Amino acid sequence: MSKNVWDAAAAEVQLMQSGGGNSLEKFILFVGGKSSGKTTAILKFLSRDEAPRPTTALEYTFARRANNLQDKMTGHIWELGGGVNLIKLMDVSLTVDTIHSMTVILVLDLSNPSELWYTAENLLKAARARIDATLSQMSKQKAGLQQKFLKEAWERLGGKDRPDAHVINPFLVPLVIIGSKFDKFQEMEPEQKKVITQCIRYLALSNGASAIFMSSKIEATVKGLRHIMNVAAFGGPLNKTPVIDNKRPLYVPAGIDSLDGIGSPPLKSSDIGRVSSRNPTEVWKSAFCGHFPQENTGSKLQASLQDDPAKDKQFKEPRIDELRAQKDRELEAFKKQEGQKWTTRIS
Repeated sequence: MSKNVWDAAAAEVQLMQSGGGNSLEKFILFVGGKSSGKTTAILKFLSRDEAPRPTTALEYTFARRANNLQDKMTGHIWELGGGVNLIKLMDVSLTVDTIHSMTVILVLDLSNPSELWYTAENLLKAARARIDATLSQMSKQKAGLQQKFLKEAWERLGGKDRPDAHVINPFLVPLVIIGSKFDKFQEMEPEQKKVITQCIRYLALSNGASAIFMSSKIEATVKGLRHIMNVAAFGGPLNKTPVIDNKRPLYVPAGIDSLDGIGSPPLKSSDIGRVSSRNPTEVWKSAFCGHFPQENTGSKLQASLQDDPAKDKQFKEPRIDELRAQKDRELEAFKKQEGQKWTTRIS
């Protein structure tokens, strides 16, 4: 989607340093399943009319806005590829330098519910762990940062004084959940759409996130996406008017939804009485997975590991590729030699 991540970042820093005036920076990290629409969302925000390409690892781009002659605003945008398989690369973008102005955007494919809960659960867990580790590192120099971020997270939701506070574990930086491919989602059965919408609303509520459904083919949803991303990249007030209508794309800003408004977990009749967890999120997980069993992610992980980015033509480097090919040949010869030795030992 963009140039080499390090070259792009270095060029942007140089540009800001040479431009004079004040540079106000914000940071966005896109995460989500493979082919979920992360790149498409970024391209739509940037108004770039180009075909999205698969994101192999971690890519960087940016958006700029001039408030006046002196102040320039820059929104740094990182996109993590590989679904749940490259979560360690979050360490590159979620750092002590970015966390104060970071927004995490989780993209979930509405048309593929058989991976939706697994993807959300694992990426949110990894992002939380990275945020906690970063704040722990920063707290060595400045005590009380974890509590400060938690206080600000609750303030984004309107405070703790609400009847459903017990189910909320607020994300410590602003979080947006995008339900992508809304056009395909519209073709699903009404009951399926109801279950998916309810569960995404619960995921957003329990994490203190905003939720929005979008499709690159429906301009009204693209406008909603641009609003959300403008707030994340440049600041400004978030539209607090929710859209909760089965016939329209969902939009629920953080702090507006409620457990009463969402309703009870949509457990299948066969699961009622069988699900005994006292953890509300586990009950909602059971409800969702009862309708949409999650695919065997273990086998998918093995398959994804067989995809070799070094063979992708967009990363072609003749000298490096030749060295890699030589090492591959040496490895195959070594394996063959060791195999012969092992055969000799047991014969």
